[in-house]
Amino acid sequence: MGMFVDSGIPNDAHTFIGSCMGGPGVSVVAFTPSGGWVVVASNGAYMAEGIPQDCFTQLGTVLKNGWTVRSIAFPPAGGDSWVIVADQGYYASNIPNDCFQMIGTYFKNGWRISCVAFPPAGGDSWVIIANNAMNASNIDDQCFQTLCNYTQGNRRATQVAFGPNGGWVIYGDEAYYANGSFNAACSAQIKTFENQNWLVGHVALTASGGWSVICNTTLPASPDPLRVFENFFLQDGNNQWHTIYDRMSFHGVPGASVAFVQNNAVAWRTSYGVLQAGGNQYVYTNTPFQAASISKPHAAIGVQLLAQNNKIALTDPIGSRTTWPVATRACAPAAWTQKASIQLTLEHKGGFIGRGNTYPLTACSGFTADGGGFGGYPNTPGVTLPTLDQILSGTSPANSPPIEISTPPGTFYYSGMGYVVLMRMIQDVTGTDFRTWMQTNVLTPLGMTASTYALNLPAALSRAAAGHGTNGQPIPGLRNLYPEASAAGLYTNAGDLCQIIIMLNAGGKVNGTQLLSAAQAKAMLTSQVGIFVNSDQPNQPGYLFNHNGENYGFTAMIQGYPNQSAGMAIMVNRDDGDGNASAFYTEVINALIRVYGLQT
Repeated sequence: MGMFVDSGIPNDAHTFIGSCMGGPGVSVVAFTPSGGWVVVASNGAYMAEGIPQDCFTQLGTVLKNGWTVRSIAFPPAGGDSWVIVADQGYYASNIPNDCFQMIGTYFKNGWRISCVAFPPAGGDSWVIIANNAMNASNIDDQCFQTLCNYTQGNRRATQVAFGPNGGWVIYGDEAYYANGSFNAACSAQIKTFENQNWLVGHVALTASGGWSVICNTTLPASPDPLRVFENFFLQDGNNQWHTIYDRMSFHGVPGASVAFVQNNAVAWRTSYGVLQAGGNQYVYTNTPFQAASISKPHAAIGVQLLAQNNKIALTDPIGSRTTWPVATRACAPAAWTQKASIQLTLEHKGGFIGRGNTYPLTACSGFTADGGGFGGYPNTPGVTLPTLDQILSGTSPANSPPIEISTPPGTFYYSGMGYVVLMRMIQDVTGTDFRTWMQTNVLTPLGMTASTYALNLPAALSRAAAGHGTNGQPIPGLRNLYPEASAAGLYTNAGDLCQIIIMLNAGGKVNGTQLLSAAQAKAMLTSQVGIFVNSDQPNQPGYLFNHNGENYGFTAMIQGYPNQSAGMAIMVNRDDGDGNASAFYTEVINALIRVYGLQT
């Protein structure tokens, strides 16, 4: 026996629901825009009033055939518009054609539909949810983001219900999420049922503000880890739990992309918040963010592939594999150029200027602690971008110093500048533009389908996150441009970033293909080639590799656990000048470690 509560629905509907709850339970409940209703019991009994006659007739035929009805919905236009989805077929009248076609696609693929729903806006707006798929057209952007999140995990959303005033609730096999405009009394009842350990099975609303909430069974004993991660994200000193949304607000993070690797596969990829502070466009799971310095590990894979294909030897002096004359400072012996190998440059040991060996610009010792990165160029009218050679030589309009050797090769100085030399080398060796070559030979084989090194985003990826300063405001031009692509120019999302985690975890294998040899993949970790590790004990369970990224307005982090086949990627559209962005991604990592029981 289940539970139900309703308010403002027709008396006959209330009575029939009550009779079902005392017996088989309810399979479907739906209301028409004009006050009609239909209820189908789990045993196939049904009752309806005021629904289109051909819908009523077709429903009777479906149930007489012994089919199980999964969803009935009525578009807000009313009249003779309806859809019935059962386990063995579907029927519809006057619904949007692309919705009807998509239902057919789901059936052809064997995807079991659990919900078809129409928002009150009407027109070509609809949602279809199935056991392993979800499609939507012209719905509220936050609703779409939440559907994308809640149709992932171990126990997924199976339903969405729209209220007459722009409110909506998503629910299913476990948790639910209602937006701020959703009927307050209905939302409170859903929460009450949750507190009483009931699993909400059906929520339906009338055009006049009535509602019905039905529970056929209790909540599962163990919660879905993904929902625990989101809803029990951090516990403060007063033992108060905070959600991921609470902590985004606390740290001033407008939007985030998060993904988790389990068993060397992307277990889920989620998104939170908005593209731009104060806006109403929400981050999707494929929304591009700037990866910043996480561009370097991917560039390092490109160099490894050239070595694997015998195009270069990693022991070669980098100057011998590029037409650009490697420069040394006046105070540095020219012989250092012969010691600056490709391998050492990959390891940030090539002697090129970097963090801690750049300033003063004429020195070869006694350096300040800064340097090593690139500030980018405002994406605003009138800004001229430098060529690659101008960046290498440090000539106008480049805003960075000349890339030259300032210290003896062999000592670690984190150097984005060294990776720009590698970028020039890749172009010289392959005879192909770096961005094009990386797309074909690295990003595509990795399965990073929504990623690019392109300086200007292609149309398919133009719906990108805007960078924000520490003041919470969008930066001028929304995203700085980084012609230093190998060091800072990658656009991607957290789910795509997980592909490099999987590849390194799995000894160079990804998507069923051995991209790097096992020896090269291992060497990337043991020699810290474009990536960093926490220990020289690679057999320990808590052994990990990681790399962060910081561009103006963007912060990112990847972390992998090879001995646990796990990892995570986090991207946010906030600058880390005050430490809030990195504090947030650290909280994400800690929450995932706790929820999934990773060994550290």
